Amino acid sequence: MRRSYPQGVSTLRDELHSLIDRLPESHVAPILALVRESAPAESGGDEWPLPDFVGALASGKGDGCSSPEVS
Repeated sequence: MRRSYPQGVSTLRDELHSLIDRLPESHVAPILALVRESAPAESGGDEWPLPDFVGALASGKGDGCSSPEVS
């Protein structure tokens, strides 16, 4: 389903909105983190802090199973 936005959003942005709307809730936080990293910060506002788990898999930290303390 395509939406119409009042200010004339480009076709690519319209597609992006549509794809994001179809994501399962569990995928929203990681995708949001990627978009926040790519978007310039708005002047006068602080960046939102991300939860600790965002980016854990990409950083190689995983879930702690590779820790030498786990036997």
